[in-house]
Amino acid sequence: MAPDGTKDVNGRPRRIVAGIRERGQAVHELLSHGGPLGGISRDLQLDYYTVRRQARTPVVDDLLVQVTYRRTLLDDFMPYIYKRFAEGCHNVGQPDLP
Repeated sequence: MAPDGTKDVNGRPRRIVAGIRERGQAVHELLSHGGPLGGISRDLQLDYYTVRRQARTPVVDDLLVQVTYRRTLLDDFMPYIYKRFAEGCHNVGQPDLP
């Protein structure tokens, strides 16, 4: 099974996705209590501009688009990697099956 952008090959949420969702929820919760962006930034130990970006985005999942659809050097090889993983090859040094 090929992972989508939010889950890994085992179906678990990716750490970066979980972190963005947790931070977004915390920022919006503190904003609802009337906290200033600078105070929220200090309380959560986040960069001010990160807090501002999260505060300006009403739906946290909109921020995930930038993370989940990022191009990588492995993108061209992913179909082969998923195929080999599904065949049981979980070791880089394991040779091709005949």
